Amino acid sequence: MISSIFLPLAFAVCQVSSSPIHQRRALSQNDIIGLQLAGYLENLELSLYTGGCEGFTDVEWIAAGFPSTFQQDICAIAEQQNQTSFIASSLESNGISAPQACSYNLSYDSPTSFVLLANQITSISLGFYLGSLNDFSPALQTVAASILSVEARHDAIVRNGMGASPFPTNLDVPLSSVWAYSLAQKYISSCPQQLPIDLLPPLGFNGMSGSTPTEAGQALYLAIVHANATDPSYQQVLTTGQGQGTAQLPEGLGGVVYAALTASSGDLTFHELTTTGTLAGPAQLVLS
Repeated sequence: MISSIFLPLAFAVCQVSSSPIHQRRALSQNDIIGLQLAGYLENLELSLYTGGCEGFTDVEWIAAGFPSTFQQDICAIAEQQNQTSFIASSLESNGISAPQACSYNLSYDSPTSFVLLANQITSISLGFYLGSLNDFSPALQTVAASILSVEARHDAIVRNGMGASPFPTNLDVPLSSVWAYSLAQKYISSCPQQLPIDLLPPLGFNGMSGSTPTEAGQALYLAIVHANATDPSYQQVLTTGQGQGTAQLPEGLGGVVYAALTASSGDLTFHELTTTGTLAGPAQLVLS
Protein backbone atom coordinates (compact mmCIF):
# COMPACT_ATOMS: atom_id res chain seq x y z
CA MET A 1 0.00 0.00 0.00
CA ILE A 2 1.39 3.39 -0.98
CA SER A 3 1.03 5.70 2.01
CA SER A 4 2.54 8.93 0.74
CA ILE A 5 3.54 10.38 -2.58
CA PHE A 6 5.77 13.16 -3.85
CA LEU A 7 3.93 15.65 -6.02
CA PRO A 8 6.29 17.58 -8.26
CA LEU A 9 4.67 19.74 -10.89
CA ALA A 10 6.34 20.57 -14.19
CA PHE A 11 4.20 22.10 -16.87
CA ALA A 12 3.71 24.44 -19.76
CA VAL A 13 0.28 26.05 -19.62
CA CYS A 14 -1.68 25.80 -22.85
CA GLN A 15 -4.95 27.45 -23.79
CA VAL A 16 -7.25 25.92 -23.36
CA SER A 17 -13.31 -7.15 -33.30
CA SER A 18 -15.06 -5.63 -36.47
CA SER A 19 -15.79 -1.99 -36.92
CA PRO A 20 -19.41 -0.91 -36.59
CA ILE A 21 -21.31 -0.44 -39.85
CA HIS A 22 -20.72 3.10 -41.04
CA GLN A 23 -23.60 5.29 -42.11
CA ARG A 24 -23.17 8.89 -43.14
CA ARG A 25 -24.70 11.18 -40.53
CA ALA A 26 -24.47 14.83 -39.63
CA LEU A 27 -22.14 15.32 -36.68
CA SER A 28 -22.59 17.70 -33.78
CA GLN A 29 -19.62 19.67 -32.47
CA ASN A 30 -19.38 17.25 -29.53
CA ASP A 31 -19.41 14.34 -31.99
CA ILE A 32 -16.56 15.87 -33.98
CA ILE A 33 -14.37 16.53 -30.94
CA GLY A 34 -15.16 13.11 -29.49
CA LEU A 35 -14.35 11.30 -32.74
CA GLN A 36 -11.15 13.30 -33.19
CA LEU A 37 -9.96 12.31 -29.72
CA ALA A 38 -11.07 8.71 -30.30
CA GLY A 39 -8.97 8.62 -33.48
CA TYR A 40 -6.05 10.23 -31.65
CA LEU A 41 -6.13 7.54 -28.96
CA GLU A 42 -6.72 4.69 -31.42
CA ASN A 43 -3.65 5.79 -33.41
CA LEU A 44 -1.63 5.66 -30.19
CA GLU A 45 -2.89 2.16 -29.39
CA LEU A 46 -2.28 0.97 -32.96
CA SER A 47 1.36 2.02 -32.73
CA LEU A 48 1.69 0.46 -29.27
CA TYR A 49 0.20 -2.95 -30.07
CA THR A 50 1.82 -3.20 -33.50
CA GLY A 51 5.17 -2.66 -31.80
CA GLY A 52 4.37 -5.28 -29.18
CA CYS A 53 3.28 -7.76 -31.82
CA GLU A 54 6.35 -7.31 -34.00
CA GLY A 55 8.95 -6.50 -31.35
CA PHE A 56 9.22 -9.82 -29.52
CA THR A 57 9.26 -13.46 -30.53
CA ASP A 58 7.18 -16.29 -29.07
CA VAL A 59 10.30 -17.49 -27.29
CA GLU A 60 10.81 -14.10 -25.62
CA TRP A 61 7.18 -13.94 -24.46
CA ILE A 62 7.31 -17.44 -22.99
CA ALA A 63 10.70 -16.84 -21.37
CA ALA A 64 9.22 -13.77 -19.67
CA GLY A 65 6.51 -15.94 -18.13
CA PHE A 66 3.58 -15.17 -20.44
CA PRO A 67 1.19 -17.83 -21.81
CA SER A 68 2.22 -19.50 -25.06
CA THR A 69 -0.65 -17.80 -26.93
CA PHE A 70 -0.04 -14.32 -25.54
CA GLN A 71 1.83 -12.97 -28.57
CA GLN A 72 -1.13 -14.05 -30.72
CA ASP A 73 -3.42 -12.10 -28.41
CA ILE A 74 -1.27 -8.96 -28.70
CA CYS A 75 -1.21 -9.27 -32.50
CA ALA A 76 -4.99 -9.77 -32.55
CA ILE A 77 -5.44 -6.59 -30.50
CA ALA A 78 -3.27 -4.72 -33.01
CA GLU A 79 -5.44 -5.99 -35.86
CA GLN A 80 -8.60 -4.93 -34.03
CA GLN A 81 -7.47 -1.32 -33.91
CA ASN A 82 -9.35 -0.90 -37.22
CA GLN A 83 -11.74 1.44 -35.41
CA THR A 84 -9.43 4.10 -36.85
CA SER A 85 -10.91 3.47 -40.32
CA PHE A 86 -14.48 3.92 -39.09
CA ILE A 87 -13.58 7.06 -37.14
CA ALA A 88 -11.73 8.55 -40.11
CA SER A 89 -14.57 7.86 -42.55
CA SER A 90 -17.14 9.32 -40.12
CA LEU A 91 -15.17 12.55 -39.89
CA GLU A 92 -14.15 12.81 -43.54
CA SER A 93 -17.70 12.24 -44.79
CA ASN A 94 -18.54 15.44 -42.91
CA GLY A 95 -15.60 17.37 -44.32
CA ILE A 96 -13.46 17.02 -41.18
CA SER A 97 -9.89 15.77 -41.41
CA ALA A 98 -9.15 12.68 -39.34
CA PRO A 99 -6.30 12.87 -36.81
CA GLN A 100 -2.97 11.82 -38.25
CA ALA A 101 -0.62 9.49 -36.43
CA CYS A 102 1.86 11.23 -34.13
CA SER A 103 5.44 10.37 -33.25
CA TYR A 104 5.20 8.40 -30.03
CA ASN A 105 7.29 8.01 -26.91
CA LEU A 106 6.60 4.36 -26.07
CA SER A 107 9.33 3.22 -23.73
CA TYR A 108 9.62 -0.56 -23.32
CA ASP A 109 12.45 -3.02 -23.84
CA SER A 110 10.96 -6.32 -22.74
CA PRO A 111 7.63 -8.16 -22.87
CA THR A 112 7.03 -7.27 -19.22
CA SER A 113 7.65 -3.54 -19.63
CA PHE A 114 5.50 -3.56 -22.78
CA VAL A 115 2.54 -5.08 -20.93
CA LEU A 116 2.83 -2.58 -18.06
CA LEU A 117 2.77 0.24 -20.61
CA ALA A 118 -0.15 -1.33 -22.49
CA ASN A 119 -2.19 -1.48 -19.29
CA GLN A 120 -1.60 2.25 -18.70
CA ILE A 121 -2.50 3.35 -22.22
CA THR A 122 -5.48 1.04 -22.70
CA SER A 123 -6.89 2.26 -19.37
CA ILE A 124 -6.88 5.82 -20.76
CA SER A 125 -8.83 4.81 -23.87
CA LEU A 126 -11.26 2.75 -21.82
CA GLY A 127 -11.83 5.67 -19.46
CA PHE A 128 -12.34 8.09 -22.35
CA TYR A 129 -15.06 6.02 -24.01
CA LEU A 130 -16.76 5.46 -20.67
CA GLY A 131 -16.66 9.15 -19.78
CA SER A 132 -17.70 10.43 -23.21
CA LEU A 133 -20.78 8.29 -23.89
CA ASN A 134 -23.21 11.03 -22.88
CA ASP A 135 -21.34 13.61 -24.97
CA PHE A 136 -22.00 11.78 -28.23
CA SER A 137 -25.28 12.12 -30.08
CA PRO A 138 -27.62 9.12 -29.69
CA ALA A 139 -26.65 7.77 -33.12
CA LEU A 140 -23.01 7.48 -32.04
CA GLN A 141 -23.53 6.38 -28.46
CA THR A 142 -23.99 2.74 -29.48
CA VAL A 143 -20.85 2.92 -31.61
CA ALA A 144 -18.84 4.35 -28.72
CA ALA A 145 -20.26 1.72 -26.36
CA SER A 146 -19.31 -1.09 -28.74
CA ILE A 147 -15.73 0.20 -28.93
CA LEU A 148 -15.69 0.56 -25.14
CA SER A 149 -16.61 -3.10 -24.64
CA VAL A 150 -13.78 -4.19 -26.96
CA GLU A 151 -11.32 -1.92 -25.14
CA ALA A 152 -12.35 -3.58 -21.87
CA ARG A 153 -11.67 -7.03 -23.33
CA HIS A 154 -8.26 -5.91 -24.54
CA ASP A 155 -7.41 -4.55 -21.11
CA ALA A 156 -8.57 -7.78 -19.46
CA ILE A 157 -6.31 -9.84 -21.75
CA VAL A 158 -3.33 -7.62 -20.96
CA ARG A 159 -3.94 -7.67 -17.21
CA ASN A 160 -4.54 -11.42 -17.14
CA GLY A 161 -1.32 -12.02 -19.06
CA MET A 162 0.68 -9.99 -16.56
CA GLY A 163 -0.77 -11.98 -13.67
CA ALA A 164 -3.06 -9.21 -12.42
CA SER A 165 -6.80 -9.43 -11.95
CA PRO A 166 -8.69 -8.67 -15.19
CA PHE A 167 -11.23 -6.82 -13.04
CA PRO A 168 -9.40 -5.22 -10.08
CA THR A 169 -12.38 -3.05 -9.12
CA ASN A 170 -16.13 -3.33 -9.53
CA LEU A 171 -16.29 -0.05 -11.47
CA ASP A 172 -13.99 1.56 -14.03
CA VAL A 173 -13.02 5.23 -13.86
CA PRO A 174 -14.54 7.50 -16.54
CA LEU A 175 -12.35 10.25 -17.98
CA SER A 176 -13.40 13.57 -19.48
CA SER A 177 -12.01 14.50 -22.90
CA VAL A 178 -9.77 17.10 -21.23
CA TRP A 179 -8.32 14.54 -18.84
CA ALA A 180 -7.88 11.81 -21.47
CA TYR A 181 -6.19 14.18 -23.93
CA SER A 182 -3.85 15.50 -21.24
CA LEU A 183 -2.94 11.99 -20.07
CA ALA A 184 -2.08 10.92 -23.62
CA GLN A 185 0.54 13.68 -23.94
CA LYS A 186 2.96 11.63 -21.83
CA TYR A 187 3.30 9.26 -24.78
CA ILE A 188 3.54 11.85 -27.57
CA SER A 189 6.88 13.08 -28.90
CA SER A 190 5.43 15.31 -31.61
CA CYS A 191 2.17 15.55 -33.51
CA PRO A 192 1.17 17.14 -36.83
CA GLN A 193 -1.85 18.78 -35.23
CA GLN A 194 -3.35 19.66 -31.87
CA LEU A 195 -6.96 18.87 -31.12
CA PRO A 196 -9.37 21.65 -30.03
CA ILE A 197 -9.21 20.41 -26.43
CA ASP A 198 -7.58 22.20 -23.51
CA LEU A 199 -4.24 20.81 -22.38
CA LEU A 200 -3.60 20.83 -18.64
CA PRO A 201 -0.22 21.25 -16.95
CA PRO A 202 1.16 17.79 -16.13
CA LEU A 203 1.33 16.40 -12.62
CA GLY A 204 4.04 13.87 -11.89
CA PHE A 205 5.37 11.60 -9.19
CA ASN A 206 8.86 11.23 -10.60
CA GLY A 207 10.94 13.79 -8.75
CA MET A 208 10.95 16.47 -11.44
CA SER A 209 10.55 20.05 -10.27
CA GLY A 210 8.69 22.94 -11.78
CA SER A 211 6.48 25.91 -11.03
CA THR A 212 2.91 25.68 -9.81
CA PRO A 213 -0.06 27.43 -11.49
CA THR A 214 -1.16 28.83 -8.15
CA GLU A 215 -0.97 31.99 -6.10
CA ALA A 216 1.30 32.26 -3.08
CA GLY A 217 -0.36 30.87 0.00
CA GLN A 218 -3.16 29.17 -1.93
CA ALA A 219 -4.38 25.95 -0.34
CA LEU A 220 -3.94 22.97 -2.64
CA TYR A 221 -5.58 19.58 -2.64
CA LEU A 222 -5.03 16.28 -4.39
CA ALA A 223 -8.29 15.03 -5.84
CA ILE A 224 -8.17 11.26 -6.26
CA VAL A 225 -10.68 9.70 -8.64
CA HIS A 226 -11.08 5.97 -8.16
CA ALA A 227 -13.71 3.29 -8.75
CA ASN A 228 -16.35 5.40 -7.01
CA ALA A 229 -15.80 8.24 -9.48
CA THR A 230 -18.80 10.28 -8.36
CA ASP A 231 -17.15 10.77 -4.97
CA PRO A 232 -13.46 11.73 -5.40
CA SER A 233 -11.24 11.77 -2.34
CA TYR A 234 -9.61 15.10 -1.49
CA GLN A 235 -6.32 15.18 0.40
CA GLN A 236 -4.57 18.41 1.38
CA VAL A 237 -1.16 18.91 -0.20
CA LEU A 238 1.77 19.84 2.03
CA THR A 239 3.92 22.10 -0.13
CA THR A 240 7.63 21.33 0.26
CA GLY A 241 9.04 23.66 -2.40
CA GLN A 242 8.25 25.32 -5.68
CA GLY A 243 6.24 22.81 -7.66
CA GLN A 244 6.67 20.13 -5.02
CA GLY A 245 4.62 18.66 -2.24
CA THR A 246 3.32 15.53 -0.57
CA ALA A 247 -0.12 14.14 0.11
CA GLN A 248 -1.48 11.05 1.79
CA LEU A 249 -3.31 8.47 -0.29
CA PRO A 250 -6.47 7.14 1.34
CA GLU A 251 -6.53 3.47 2.23
CA GLY A 252 -8.29 0.79 0.25
CA LEU A 253 -7.54 1.99 -3.28
CA GLY A 254 -6.89 -0.49 -6.06
CA GLY A 255 -6.77 -0.85 -9.82
CA VAL A 256 -6.10 2.30 -11.84
CA VAL A 257 -6.80 5.63 -10.16
CA TYR A 258 -6.24 9.23 -11.23
CA ALA A 259 -5.01 12.19 -9.19
CA ALA A 260 -5.27 15.89 -10.00
CA LEU A 261 -4.14 19.07 -8.29
CA THR A 262 -7.02 21.39 -7.44
CA ALA A 263 -7.82 24.38 -5.24
CA SER A 264 -11.06 22.70 -4.18
CA SER A 265 -11.34 20.82 -0.91
CA GLY A 266 -14.33 18.86 -2.17
CA ASP A 267 -17.06 21.27 -3.28
CA LEU A 268 -16.76 20.45 -7.00
CA THR A 269 -18.86 17.89 -8.79
CA PHE A 270 -16.99 15.16 -10.64
CA HIS A 271 -17.84 16.88 -13.94
CA GLU A 272 -16.57 20.25 -12.69
CA LEU A 273 -13.35 18.72 -11.38
CA THR A 274 -12.54 16.91 -14.62
CA THR A 275 -13.45 19.75 -16.98
CA THR A 276 -12.61 23.06 -15.29
CA GLY A 277 -11.48 22.39 -11.72
CA THR A 278 -8.06 20.85 -12.39
CA LEU A 279 -4.95 23.00 -11.90
CA ALA A 280 -2.49 20.28 -12.95
CA GLY A 281 -2.81 16.67 -13.98
CA PRO A 282 -4.29 14.25 -13.92
CA ALA A 283 -1.64 11.67 -13.15
CA GLN A 284 -2.34 7.98 -13.51
CA LEU A 285 -1.54 5.58 -10.68
CA VAL A 286 -1.66 1.83 -11.31
CA LEU A 287 -2.03 0.39 -7.81
CA SER A 288 -3.03 -3.19 -8.62
